[in-house]
Amino acid sequence: MNYQPVSKQDRMKFLDLFRGFSLIGLPFVNVLALWVMLKPDTRVDFWIQRALYFWVEARFYDIFCFLFGLGFYLFLSRSAAKGQTKLFLYIRRMLILLALGYIHQQYQSGEALFLYAIIGLVVIPLYWAPRTVNLVIGVVGFIAAAAIGVKMLTIPFLIILGLSAGQYQLMEKIQKGLPYLGRIWFISFIASIVGIGIMWWVAPPDAMSPFLYEVIGASLPVAEQANMDAAFQLEHIGVAIGPVVSIFYLSTLLRLNQNMTFAKMLSPLHAFGRMALTNYIAQTIILLVVYQLIFADAAVSYTVSTLVCIGMVIVQVIASNLWMRWFQYGPLEWVWRCGTYLSFIPIRKKHSKPRVHDTGVRG
Repeated sequence: MNYQPVSKQDRMKFLDLFRGFSLIGLPFVNVLALWVMLKPDTRVDFWIQRALYFWVEARFYDIFCFLFGLGFYLFLSRSAAKGQTKLFLYIRRMLILLALGYIHQQYQSGEALFLYAIIGLVVIPLYWAPRTVNLVIGVVGFIAAAAIGVKMLTIPFLIILGLSAGQYQLMEKIQKGLPYLGRIWFISFIASIVGIGIMWWVAPPDAMSPFLYEVIGASLPVAEQANMDAAFQLEHIGVAIGPVVSIFYLSTLLRLNQNMTFAKMLSPLHAFGRMALTNYIAQTIILLVVYQLIFADAAVSYTVSTLVCIGMVIVQVIASNLWMRWFQYGPLEWVWRCGTYLSFIPIRKKHSKPRVHDTGVRG
């Protein structure tokens, strides 16, 4: 029997907007694992490093993980396939992602797709678990992982929280007008300010090494060791408050999207988010190529890496919107779909002047 992807009419808006938004922040942190970075030695670099710790690290990453869990729920619940076979479609989908993640991992040690695919397979039974159970597992598990302070350990529980959000029909509620959005925004704003304030209070007075975990166990002078201990404490607190800041970001995005002017300004992120898989892997490729061709393995400052990431994101957003004018899917999204359904799915749009963005969920 031939199965087809979920129709566009069944897709809900906002998910692509969220994906596109999360993709903006990811390269500013991922570049630190791809390039050799200089320890900040100017005030500009010092404050860029602080800004990344306060507002970027474990913020956009949390959103990306959460959306993966939500997509897991939406794919299974809205698939056109019926009965047990729809589960086979999902497993095939994860196996393809596993392969892509493995290849990507050879060039980006901190990449997430490989781990996403493994977790996506392991948590399949939770799809049939009560939503309250998943919510409790996600919250308690995240708190425990955050207490340990290791960001990678939070991934499974963020994904489970995304699954739980799907079970609670979060996207439908957003589409209809999320109740208490203003209160959610205000509470998350206050909580974020308090959390960032705590981070500011524990942050070491001096610049931190870009590679904290490479100096574990190293013999350091007393003053430098104290600075390093404060840096680890800062990172642990940052991981713990990550979801709070992420909620503040997303609720702000939703409030801005309610205004026609801001909605128009944000609209390019829809196409950017529709091509999330392509753009995520492309960011690694672009950063590696730029580093080899321009910097030739030399150490790079935070200012330079930040400027490169800003330019790259702008180019990607423009390129994504141009691509989506004529094609239904991004290149890797198309390969992923064809592999999932084991059929050739047309990639070109049939009409000549399509809308630039479709805010639906990628099935």
